[in-house]
Amino acid sequence: MELPKRFDHKEIEKRVSEFWMKSGIFSFKRDSNKPVFVIDTPPPFTSGVPHMGHALWWTWNDLIARYKRMRGFNVLLPQGWDCHGLPTELKVEKHYGISKDDKENFLKACREWTEKCIERMKSKMIEMGYSADWSQEYSTDTEEYMGFVQKTLINLYEKGLLVRVKHPVMWCPRCKTSLAKAEVGYVEKEGTLYYIRFPLKDSEKHITIATTRPELLPACVAIFVHPQDERYTTFVGKKAIVPFFNREVEIIPNPDVDPEFGTGAVYLCTYGDESDIKWQKRYGLPEINVVNENGTLNENAGKFSGLSVEDARIKIIEELGAEGLVEREEKITHRVLSHTERQNCLSPIEFIPKMQWVIKVRELNDKILELAEKIRWSPEHMKTRLVNWIKSMDWDWIISRQRVYGTPIPFFVCTECDFSIPGKPFIDPSREKPPVEKCPKCGGTVKGEEDVCDGWVDSSITPLVVSGYWRGDTIFDNCYPTSLRQQGHDIIRTWAYYTLVRCYLETGEIPWKEVLINGMVLGPDGREMHKSLGNVVEPDEVLEKHGADVVRAGLVLLGAYGKDSRFSWKDMEFASRFATKFWNISRFCGMHMKDEKAELSVTDRWMLSKLQRLVSEVTGEIENYQFNVAFTKLHDFIWNEFADNYIEFVKYRLYSENPGGAPYVLYVSLYTFVRLLAPFMPFLAEEIYQKLFRKRISVHIEDWPEPVEELVDTEAEKTGEILKAIIAGIRQFKSKNSIPLNARISKVEVFIPDLSLGERIKDDIRGIMKVEEVKFRKGDFKLRISA
Repeated sequence: MELPKRFDHKEIEKRVSEFWMKSGIFSFKRDSNKPVFVIDTPPPFTSGVPHMGHALWWTWNDLIARYKRMRGFNVLLPQGWDCHGLPTELKVEKHYGISKDDKENFLKACREWTEKCIERMKSKMIEMGYSADWSQEYSTDTEEYMGFVQKTLINLYEKGLLVRVKHPVMWCPRCKTSLAKAEVGYVEKEGTLYYIRFPLKDSEKHITIATTRPELLPACVAIFVHPQDERYTTFVGKKAIVPFFNREVEIIPNPDVDPEFGTGAVYLCTYGDESDIKWQKRYGLPEINVVNENGTLNENAGKFSGLSVEDARIKIIEELGAEGLVEREEKITHRVLSHTERQNCLSPIEFIPKMQWVIKVRELNDKILELAEKIRWSPEHMKTRLVNWIKSMDWDWIISRQRVYGTPIPFFVCTECDFSIPGKPFIDPSREKPPVEKCPKCGGTVKGEEDVCDGWVDSSITPLVVSGYWRGDTIFDNCYPTSLRQQGHDIIRTWAYYTLVRCYLETGEIPWKEVLINGMVLGPDGREMHKSLGNVVEPDEVLEKHGADVVRAGLVLLGAYGKDSRFSWKDMEFASRFATKFWNISRFCGMHMKDEKAELSVTDRWMLSKLQRLVSEVTGEIENYQFNVAFTKLHDFIWNEFADNYIEFVKYRLYSENPGGAPYVLYVSLYTFVRLLAPFMPFLAEEIYQKLFRKRISVHIEDWPEPVEELVDTEAEKTGEILKAIIAGIRQFKSKNSIPLNARISKVEVFIPDLSLGERIKDDIRGIMKVEEVKFRKGDFKLRISA
């Protein structure tokens, strides 16, 4: 069957997608005896707007899945959706105008919004050729999923690893929720360092401290200096007076103080930062909380209560200045701990003591480090990020969130003594009647927990879900640990770490055998894509212009694993030109090829030998996840070696009565190319396969090409390279002398070291370049051409 003149990506991709969905060829076969390959797919957050990072992740996962199927594996490529989270709540409040206080209607609106987002994202994944087994689809907001999350939490409670404690939590006043350490980070900001005088008790002297947060003055409980700082030797042990509050605080030596910062004297306020928390516990200091959850100062701030943090900073400095207690102010750039998980927040966080649910992960970290060594990391150095994160942890995992749309924490709590009573899975305790009338410990009132789980609590159990563990499925033994997790380097400290912890606590094993780390897709200018920077390129923009295969190949070309790469329109154009070229090559081959063996010339043997090496190289690169290298080698071979050389070399034979082995070599080569290209450009490969080969229902369940050792012919390759050099020289001569390529020339003398090679390629030289007479002479390689 002859291929049409052009590849209509819109018509073909739509038709091929429908064929794949109806055929069921990507379904996991429960009863198959093939080796299993399970990909633990990270459930993307249901934003509804896929970005280039999603497209890259889909491409890599799908490429691996398609490759493994062709390698003979029974592949399980499920797809999940990470539904819960603050962004959804904010969207619902904005678009529906429903308050969180109206919990039932608010949750209903959250689910409706999420379903619409899933529909949009799923359709885009299918458009990109994502070959998931959609019967294995899951969502973290379903009753079954939340029930399983709750079951794992109850298990942790029974092991003594889930506890409810009062702890200073990282709190975002803007988002009004507590945050895990992995959700915050430091942001460089302009600020002011204030030098404030504290009068000494019973003295005319004072000590000057330096701080960027004068608004926390009401919570000051101590002043620290370095024990070897000679400026303050006589101050240690004395008392200073907190301005406006007349509270005496001790001046304490602390080896952690940096003498080079400010004046070398700092005050401790509970709680300004993590150092304050650590030092307060170390020195047994009192606790004064002055910041409300909404970012205003509370009654402990005295006359400054009710002011926002920002306004209090200004007011306190004004009044200190009026009292002559502000020595000076200094503009600085400093790192501010902020809510970095959400790029549209980035608000400074506060530390507020609250009752929170905590998983005691730090006592497990030696074991988690041990487990990390059992996993293959690509690239290997990304494991170091996990190791460094674990070794730097000084907080346990706070999992409770003051939100509505999330998995309910399945416990009931005494309002008087905080005694906790576990419920049963599949409940929302805030809506349920407590299982006891009164607290069994103190007789107090018991009420249902209103907090919900951090979203990472949901998504950190995906290997247990995809492997069937959560349902007690018989496939679990074959599917766990899962084979591969592909994820971004930016969530190693969250998703990778939390998954290791949670799955180990349930199964005692690692969750995956391999972890493949991808980088971020940056804007064309090399910066992170942001609308405010005007550097965002949406997948739809490229899909509309070039189609899915080009987007996939272009993203593969961006770079190696583990590295951030800037989006490149040149790569997309490069991939587009190749798609057109390969279609035209396939169309030409389809008109001339035959699956019939015939006598092979040295040129035919050269091509078949080089083809075996290509198969080995492409396979090796894919096995090592070097997708960009594999595709580049495939591209270069097809375009340069096959199209520009071999096809041009055999055209004169194809149009003759005796083409020899050329039609057979065209068939074998194209059949090999289509299968090698299938994971990268699945629509193009499928369409060509269906039209020209169709040995099975789809190219994507074909056998992956294997190199045939007996076809490797080093002598033929050597001869072929000499032929290439001769043809290139004659082409150059014709071009230089304005002679058409199809015009005849009278004579070519070829000087080569080994005259035995000449007779093997003489006919090809004459036929390819229209040469009347070809003579070979012994000597260093050169050509003597007579027109």
